[in-house]
Amino acid sequence: MSHAVLGIHPAHDPGSAPKVAFVCTANRARSPFAAALLRDRLGTLPIEVESFGVLEQGGAPALPAAVRAAWPFGIDLTPHRAHVLRPDVLETFELVIGFEPMHVASSIEVGGAMPSSSFLLGELADVLEFDVLPWPPGSDDLASRVAHANARRFAGSRIPRAVADPAGGSERRFRETYEEIEEMVGLIGVRLFDVTRGRAG
Repeated sequence: MSHAVLGIHPAHDPGSAPKVAFVCTANRARSPFAAALLRDRLGTLPIEVESFGVLEQGGAPALPAAVRAAWPFGIDLTPHRAHVLRPDVLETFELVIGFEPMHVASSIEVGGAMPSSSFLLGELADVLEFDVLPWPPGSDDLASRVAHANARRFAGSRIPRAVADPAGGSERRFRETYEEIEEMVGLIGVRLFDVTRGRAG
């Protein structure tokens, strides 16, 4: 991968790595899994990937069903502890990804994320797969690519899709949800970070 895509946008601290956040309801299933997947895909690339929940969980661990469902994907969620979305914590993130519209709204209204860099996971995956042409000249950092994806997000006719919460569902429900997340996170890794479907670095 070309490390040019890792350039820092001028609006951010030039001494910091680009940052990506996943936000779900409780930070005990969807967002920690997606964040762990993206970290795995990025390998040693200098990108910070975090996850948050909109509801306070007191540092609770990942749901037992989430831990079990993550194992076949090579992801260990046992060390994870839930982090609640706090005011303005997302101000310096180049990309914020939610799973339902309420997650994106909370990221903007509470977390201070920029609307132009906040997407539903399904929405971003659709834009990157169908509506983004080859990157225009100068799209050599994460912020530039996210800006281009934002400009194209309304170009298609598809309705942004949510990824439903598997909490309380069957083991099969968790597995199917994680398969859906894996496919979309893999696409994000390929299109935004130039990694292969396997691990980078």
